[in-house]
Amino acid sequence: MARSTSTISVRAIMNNRLPRSIRKMIKESQEKYLASLPDGKVIEVKPFDPRVREVAESLMAQIKEALPDADLHFGGAAALEIAGQNDIDISILYDPADFDHYLSTLEKLFGKPSRTGTSPKNKSVKWEFKKDGFEVELYISLKSSPVSQEQIKVFELLSKNEGLRDAYEQTKLPYGQIDFKEYVRKKYEFFNKILEDNPSEEGQKQD
Repeated sequence: MARSTSTISVRAIMNNRLPRSIRKMIKESQEKYLASLPDGKVIEVKPFDPRVREVAESLMAQIKEALPDADLHFGGAAALEIAGQNDIDISILYDPADFDHYLSTLEKLFGKPSRTGTSPKNKSVKWEFKKDGFEVELYISLKSSPVSQEQIKVFELLSKNEGLRDAYEQTKLPYGQIDFKEYVRKKYEFFNKILEDNPSEEGQKQD
């Protein structure tokens, strides 16, 4: 019986034996982001700490109290309950008409953002702070942007597929320190591969 491509891909990823073409499958925008990261930055990969989810849920409740209609997305390794940095990654997805209200409300809660995007068609804002000992990255992101939609799709694929989730966790191991750029690059390679193996319905209709 023929072995499915997706199964072979997952095993290859878990064993860190991806073909060179896949290992180098990085988008231009991702390369630009990697180039912007500081050289020599080291992060620590840790086992999942259940407390991080409790803190994230508390933070989202705080945001929901101020913005009841906001569309919140808790993503990353902590949301998947796998090994990672045990940091909290939350995106507040906005429609253009809501941006100014979201920004002013969140500034009252968390102060001035650490970064503000400059694109008038795709405004993005980022806060970085600590809550109860955990690093937090909080974003306002355009709901309809390709990046936001891709991040949501990747998270849904990993949430629903235990095999993919386990394979993704393997790319982060072993525990301990790792160069941050290499950590992000491996994440991008994995995400790009599973998106290639699971094209969107819209993309399938166009083919």
